[in-house]
Amino acid sequence: MELQVSIGNLASWQGDGVVVNLFDGVTTPGGATGAVDSALNGLISKLIQKGDIKSKLGSTTIIHTFDHLPADRVCVVGLGKPDEFTLDQARVAAAAGVKALRNSGAKNIATIIHGAGIGGLDIENAAQANAEGILLGVWRFRKYHTSPDEVGTLDSVTLLENDSAKLAAIESGVARGKIIANATNLAREMSNEPGNAMTPTRMAEIARDVAQKHGLEFYVIDRAKAQELGMGAFLGVAQGSDEPPAMIVMRYWGAGKDAAPGLGLIGKAITFDSGGISIKPSEGMQDMKGDMSGGAAAIAAMQAIAELKPRINVTGIIPATENLPSGKAYKPGDILKASNGKTIEIISTDAEGRLVLADGLVYATQTLKLSPIVDAATLTGAIGVALGAHRTGMFCNDKALSDLLSKIGDETGERNWLMPLDAEYAEQIKSEWADIKNSGGRPAGSITAAMFLKNFVGDTPWAHLDIASSVGENSGGKESGYKNPWGNGTPTRTFVNLALALAKK
Repeated sequence: MELQVSIGNLASWQGDGVVVNLFDGVTTPGGATGAVDSALNGLISKLIQKGDIKSKLGSTTIIHTFDHLPADRVCVVGLGKPDEFTLDQARVAAAAGVKALRNSGAKNIATIIHGAGIGGLDIENAAQANAEGILLGVWRFRKYHTSPDEVGTLDSVTLLENDSAKLAAIESGVARGKIIANATNLAREMSNEPGNAMTPTRMAEIARDVAQKHGLEFYVIDRAKAQELGMGAFLGVAQGSDEPPAMIVMRYWGAGKDAAPGLGLIGKAITFDSGGISIKPSEGMQDMKGDMSGGAAAIAAMQAIAELKPRINVTGIIPATENLPSGKAYKPGDILKASNGKTIEIISTDAEGRLVLADGLVYATQTLKLSPIVDAATLTGAIGVALGAHRTGMFCNDKALSDLLSKIGDETGERNWLMPLDAEYAEQIKSEWADIKNSGGRPAGSITAAMFLKNFVGDTPWAHLDIASSVGENSGGKESGYKNPWGNGTPTRTFVNLALALAKK
């Protein structure tokens, strides 16, 4: 699908459909919506008065124009309350309008830039948000279907603006939005692949291709090198599978190699998680193909960062392996040693993500000297019990970093909720046989998992994002705005926006 910007008027645009919008409380629309309403002899106003057009955020009403406009259909999208309108609501509205017309059979669509008028948003930021919403909203994973898509596909979407003086700002915002949305869709593609296709080796190949295309440094720490580096926690998880593990490293040198090593983005990448010897129930196990979603987000974010070129150094580290039961698999009661010397008693082999992250965190902090560090992981089912699918659980040892991630989460719609890291929770992971154990039991399961990770970051500013539910696990299989039901790319946009924000500092 082609996403483009043009100067023009929706009322005279020739195509299959146009998108306009409506805030709460508006009975006689103005601006572009008013121009379309006038061309339709006040039909939109009449339908508003009759209650047939709703203004709730994301609601859509399609009107046939019957040759009163060159376009066949008009979609009126609700924007909700003007004083509550945000960039993320612009994404939701942009996705809703375009998807509604697509679902009605439209191939070529033009749309207003939601939020750029009485919404009061900066025009460049609004254009970026609209572009993101459209590209994220229309994305579908159809790779393995052999039948045609009943929903239909789009050929083009055009963002129309009357004022040519705003064109440069709009084009800049749309260009940035395309880069970030396309990266997020790469993460989605990876997360939705089946485990027999998305192996650790395949993840490394994708990361290598991204690095080669965009000029990133790239290397893989294989099993032999991981043994040399003492990555016993990572290798312990990997030993049950015939698939070779890969600790993937991608480096962007936007500030130059003479500057500080910079930001570290670490993504858990268990390409299939059976639970190992502590095997999971069969119901729902198929979704464990997505246990590499944090790693997918890190690879995708590195692509976007390389394209956007902020003046900051950023490194992505993606510990990738399968977690399977076999005669070689690690077992409950085993003791592993991480690369910082910490010994770990294994209580559950289904608490494997924190083990691979442990060696990734040590490599980031002690070997590469990265700071700050942010990791993302589909780590615990407990976070879904606490927060559901609408927030990511955030654990952080640095207030400035947590404040920034909260702000970014609100702006991107990948919302974060700060969780506690009180010292008392560390008691639950004390071991009788080793320095720590890899599970503190069911109570406060997400917190004790984060406390485990804290053992491997030292004094480095660090945040852990538990995305087990916000990546789509508890969405009930339903689309929500511009987010697809499963493997939705969280927190790719958070990672990218963090790099951009730190570069400005």
